[in-house]
Amino acid sequence: MCYIWLYVLYIQMVPTGRFVSPRPRPRPHPRPYRLGRRQAAVDRTRARILRAARALLVAPRGVAFSIDAVARRARVTRATVYQRFGSRPKLLEALFDDLARRGGMWDLADAFRQPDPGEALARFVATFGRFWTAHRPIHQRLLALGALDPEFGRTLRARQEWRRQGLREIVRRLRARGGERSAETSDKTIDVLFALTSFHTFDTLAGPDRTPSDVVPEVLRLARSVVGLA
Repeated sequence: MCYIWLYVLYIQMVPTGRFVSPRPRPRPHPRPYRLGRRQAAVDRTRARILRAARALLVAPRGVAFSIDAVARRARVTRATVYQRFGSRPKLLEALFDDLARRGGMWDLADAFRQPDPGEALARFVATFGRFWTAHRPIHQRLLALGALDPEFGRTLRARQEWRRQGLREIVRRLRARGGERSAETSDKTIDVLFALTSFHTFDTLAGPDRTPSDVVPEVLRLARSVVGLA
């Protein structure tokens, strides 16, 4: 793109009538296999950066999570990280997406396909139990960083709001089935369910001897009691 801009600037600076710019020769299109190899290289670099970011989150507590630290661990330049992700918040968003993919969060689609909202709630809780288990040390570090780093905290809270929206849909379906329309009651219910399905709740209930997946029945029992399904 910058070369096109320079060419336009050049022909604008040439005095009118003294020079006729020759028609540029058409450039051959890159061969498909070259484009494929280039994209593969870009994907490998992106994956290496995300792998470095995950490793950094479970490194000793003295290591700060920064673009520079991620770049050093990935053995790329700081500029490369910015080229691939644009900013630290965008890197965090990509990291959260990567953790979601690896943690099986796409199973939530199956939860919302359930015609019974009670079953949808059960699958929702089970999916988050598996997700919190998949990268438990990373989630522990994210929770700590979110409390200490304002930018990190904002990005993390924005992502957590997706969970609240999912719970809002389940509660809406439950209320509709029961003929209840109280918005105030629904909001309070969603707040409680949001707290119940958080990493902090799963992690605390699991303690050092169990995993978050192990406490899914306990969390589900509490959640069902909150929505009147117990």
